[in-house]
Amino acid sequence: MLMPFCKAAGSLCIVAAGMIFGESKARALGRRVRELEQFQRSLKLLEIEISFSRTLLPHAFQAVGRQLEPPLEELYRAAAGKLTAGEERSAREIWEDALAGVYPQTFLTAADREIISGLGVSLGVSDQEGQLEQIGITRQRLELALETAREQRKRNEKMWRYLGLAGGAALVILLL
Repeated sequence: MLMPFCKAAGSLCIVAAGMIFGESKARALGRRVRELEQFQRSLKLLEIEISFSRTLLPHAFQAVGRQLEPPLEELYRAAAGKLTAGEERSAREIWEDALAGVYPQTFLTAADREIISGLGVSLGVSDQEGQLEQIGITRQRLELALETAREQRKRNEKMWRYLGLAGGAALVILLL
């Protein structure tokens, strides 16, 4: 008498786990798009801070970080903190270090990280125009990555949801 109930409950749990897995994969695609959009916004803010306010890099990072949400807020704040601490490293190394600390908390891909890492090329090394040019290049590359991420989300979001449900149902069928 208890056996059919246990099988039904177990089956339901397996299907639910498959659905949760599919939903988490689908949401990860959406989170990546939002993080790329937020980073693009942060570049616009950084560009404004450097060009119009003529703010020093650590202060520009702090100002941008205050206007963002985690985890990108943490990226700018960590970079600003390390720059103001007077570490004996270049701004590029500090940017890379801050990015390495935040990257595991994001939904960004390795290609996205490479684009964001490229921002550090001219930070603190070139003049204002060189830094603004590098920000512009990074924004253009990020726009392409954002278009790709939006296409992937549009194409794969439903697939992951259905795949989770179908995978859970297939596993139940195999086990019964």
